[in-house]
Amino acid sequence: MKEQQVVKTKRLTILILSLCIFGALMPAHAEGFKIRGIKGLWWEGIEKYNLALPWLARHNLNFLMLCYTSFPASGTDWRADYTNAEKAQIKELAQRGKALGVEICLSFNPGIWSNPPLVYSSDQDCKLAFQKVRTVHELGVRWFALCLDDINRALQPEDQSRFGNLAAAQVYFVNRLWEEMKALKPRPRLIFCPSAYTTADMREHLEYTKTIGNGISREVMMFWTGPQVCSPSITASDARLVAQWLKRKPFVWDNYPVNDMFAWRPLLSPLKNRSSDLKDAVCGYIANPMKQWHLSTIPLTSTASYLTNPEKYDAERAKQQIIESYPRDQQRAIRLLLHLYGDSFWGEPGFPPKPEYVSRDQAQKDLHIYRALRTELMRNAGLSDLWLDIRDALESDITFLEKIAVDRRATSPLKASGIDFEGGAASVFGWLKYDKLVNYVYAKSTGRNEMHTSFYLSEQCPKAILRLTARNDDWQTNGTIEIMLDDYQVYAGPANFPSNAFETKEFTLPGSILKVGENLLRIRMTEQQGALGMPPWFMVSDVELIPLSPQTN
Repeated sequence: MKEQQVVKTKRLTILILSLCIFGALMPAHAEGFKIRGIKGLWWEGIEKYNLALPWLARHNLNFLMLCYTSFPASGTDWRADYTNAEKAQIKELAQRGKALGVEICLSFNPGIWSNPPLVYSSDQDCKLAFQKVRTVHELGVRWFALCLDDINRALQPEDQSRFGNLAAAQVYFVNRLWEEMKALKPRPRLIFCPSAYTTADMREHLEYTKTIGNGISREVMMFWTGPQVCSPSITASDARLVAQWLKRKPFVWDNYPVNDMFAWRPLLSPLKNRSSDLKDAVCGYIANPMKQWHLSTIPLTSTASYLTNPEKYDAERAKQQIIESYPRDQQRAIRLLLHLYGDSFWGEPGFPPKPEYVSRDQAQKDLHIYRALRTELMRNAGLSDLWLDIRDALESDITFLEKIAVDRRATSPLKASGIDFEGGAASVFGWLKYDKLVNYVYAKSTGRNEMHTSFYLSEQCPKAILRLTARNDDWQTNGTIEIMLDDYQVYAGPANFPSNAFETKEFTLPGSILKVGENLLRIRMTEQQGALGMPPWFMVSDVELIPLSPQTN
């Protein structure tokens, strides 16, 4: 009996060991996307990639693409070789990636900043592209991305003569590069980013899309950003449509939480609106992070959850999991971060997250929250990297709200900035773009063609100057405006302000129209044409009422 028990015990032990070994050999998340990871965004050099690599491994991601903006030899000076220091950095990254189970992919774009321009038919340019791949392949990198996105789509004369169109030229260039790459051992992989990389652009240039789909080797993968450059949603049906055109499953390049279009503002919402069956319709998925790496890990944690288990992913649950992933003494700061900068996603109201033009009372309440976040980040040494990443945006937002929260009647009754006007089309983007608290009016048909503010005179004066700092719209349409002080027409006619800068103009006001107490200033756009967000518009930065004494000329 003892011998039988020993045999059973041995068999059970072997079975357990076999299951453990089998489990170790299986992917940690077999139900997730096969290729899943991120790329860099305007990350200069290798530093942030070194930070990202262990993070990717901890979150069961297996792909890291070096952005073509990270090294001059990948973009701005693509015909040049990488420096010895850069080669050493790439080699070390590839070795670390291999040890951690993360593939390193080198991307390069020979078209976006090429000077002289890329010539697809040039033997020299073709050889230089392959030489770049071969050099980095020798460093241990096995994945490459040839990116021809955001380029000038015009062909050089020799290419126009030989190919006749962009698609044919790119088919030749990509296939020639791939044929040479296939001879390398071990055999590398190639992803191509076409010049039309959204569903909308592909549909608009369908002949181009179908030509590259039919012409480029099926062994080459192709990037696709979804229905739009920054897609509010991406579904399997979206991917299957594109696959019909490209003759292969697309490789998702998801532009979230990328923030280059929003002055590097923090975009921290969990990933949303990516269908659970998308993994079956694509061959891979990379997320495009923010320039600020440490901030990026907040939304990317949710992306990792989606990529490893899309069927069970829930955005709201992911937000709570993000908070709980931090030590208890840091969770209040993360909760505040997500409250202020993580409540909206692409295509939703309030995106990108930012402080709004609100009443002074509301601004004072909001200030408490923003300042509380600043305090939490500054006092906790474990959050110092997050603080450095968000400091500029947070301080800017606090300054913005502080200006709104001031009681102007008590502090500056005869001065107003754009923020002090009611009505109009007030937007925080004026603050972000021009560093000024602006407001602006659109054409009359938009219903946002008038704004007003008040001046408060403490005593009667014989006359005054109205000093107005403003600018016309960027399209130089020079719409017509009307400026009224109570019932007095200060000015009516063309908005003769520059379109490329703010300018100050002065208008003389007779004392007879001024009164002690409140004086209402109204600025109207009187043009009938124009749609919301389109020209014409007129933007005000500052306005001041300057009382003059009887002795003033």
